Amino acid sequence: MATEVSSTDRVDVRMVIDLGERHLAVGMIDTDGNVGVRDRVVTPPKDRDLALTRLIHRVLAATPAEQQPVLCAVTGPGPVDEQFGGFAPLGNNDWNGLPVRDAISDVVGCPVILESTGRGYALAACDGGSVIGLHLGDDVDGGIVVDGRLLSGERGSVGEFAHLAFEVDGRPCLCGNAGCLDAYASVHGIEASTGRGLVSTPASLIAQSGMMVARACASLAAMMDIHRIRIGGVVVEAFRQAFIESIHQELPERTRLTHLSDLDVAVAQFHVLAGASAVALAAGPVE
Repeated sequence: MATEVSSTDRVDVRMVIDLGERHLAVGMIDTDGNVGVRDRVVTPPKDRDLALTRLIHRVLAATPAEQQPVLCAVTGPGPVDEQFGGFAPLGNNDWNGLPVRDAISDVVGCPVILESTGRGYALAACDGGSVIGLHLGDDVDGGIVVDGRLLSGERGSVGEFAHLAFEVDGRPCLCGNAGCLDAYASVHGIEASTGRGLVSTPASLIAQSGMMVARACASLAAMMDIHRIRIGGVVVEAFRQAFIESIHQELPERTRLTHLSDLDVAVAQFHVLAGASAVALAAGPVE
C-alpha cells in the first residue's frame, strides 16, 4: 500500500531532466542544487518517449514519498515550442515533435518547465552578475544572463547563437545559409564537413572551429557589453587544449575595441544535470 504524505510533510525537491542525442538523464535536487537520486541511460534510436518515461518511473520509485517533486525542469535541444510543449530543433532530430511536457507531467504530476540545453548551460555558468554562455554540443546553443536573470525575448529563445554567420561563402548550414557558427562548432556541423566522427577531426579544422568561436565571442561581447563568456559542451571536451589555444590566438585580432580589453573567455564544464538544475532553481518558490 502506498504511503500517503500530507502537504506539510513534503520538502521542496525538484526533478531535473536532460535530453540529448547520447543520453537521457534524470535526477532529484534539493533547494541548494545538490543532486540526490539520479539515473542515466543511453538515448535509444527510437521510442525515446517510452525510454524517458521508464527512467522517470525508476527515479521516482527510488525517491522517498515525502521527497516527490514539486516541480520538474527539462533541458533539451532548442528552441522550445511552448505552444506544443516540446522541442523543435532544426534538422532531422528525433526529439522534434514529441510532446515532452505532457508526457512527463502525466508521470510526475507537477508543473514542468522546458528550456534549451544552451540556455540552461548559461544559467549554470552564472555565479552572479552577467555572463554569456556558449554551449557547443550536437548543435550550437547558448544564453545571456544579465544581473542573474536569463534573458528571454519574445519567443523565449535569446541565445540561439547557432546561426551567427561569419563566412559569406563558408560551409553550408542546415538553415539553408552558409558560414553559420553551427556549421563550424557543433557536432553535426563538424561531422558533416569531415565525414568522420568528432574525435577524428583534423587539427586544421579544430583550429578553424576555435577561430570561429573566437569571432562569435568578440561579436557577442561587443553587442551585449558583457565581458564574461563561458564555453562548454562535447565539442570542447573532444577538441581539448588545441581548440582553446585557437580561440585565444584569434581573440586579440577581434577585440581591438577599447571596451573589449578585459574580455574574459574561459571553459566551464558541468555535470549533465547542471543546466536543468539551474533552470529548476531559477523558477523560485512553488506554491
